[in-house]
Amino acid sequence: MERCQKVTFYNLIEGLVGGDEYAESMFKWLRNAVIERELTEILDRHQQVRRDANDIRDYLLWVLEEDRNGGEKFSDAALNRAAELNEQVGAGALYWMTDIAAQMVVLAEASLRGFPTNVSLELGTPATAEEIVKKVVQLP
Repeated sequence: MERCQKVTFYNLIEGLVGGDEYAESMFKWLRNAVIERELTEILDRHQQVRRDANDIRDYLLWVLEEDRNGGEKFSDAALNRAAELNEQVGAGALYWMTDIAAQMVVLAEASLRGFPTNVSLELGTPATAEEIVKKVVQLP
């Protein structure tokens, strides 16, 4: 039975360049350039996700600080910052904030029931709300 070889772009180009050293070196250069571009895009995306995560965490800490200082709920400043985050991150911002809230509720429930959590074990009893947020919202 004859075995079929999977045809890929690489195989196709390799077949076209045959034994031509110049063509092979150009192909290798092109392949490396494409790989480098793809890696750069992956790293750029990771950095953007990290910036978005940091901005969301900073917003959460800002809202917490505003609340502690008796700031107005749903103030123009708070809503404008939320709108900026929504514009920057999209639906991911809302989902992430909801996920953070869900994690905080689980931590509060465990605490009320007397169960230790990794946060309480790592931060101890006198942990501030800011320390808890920073622990729960770990950046990638």
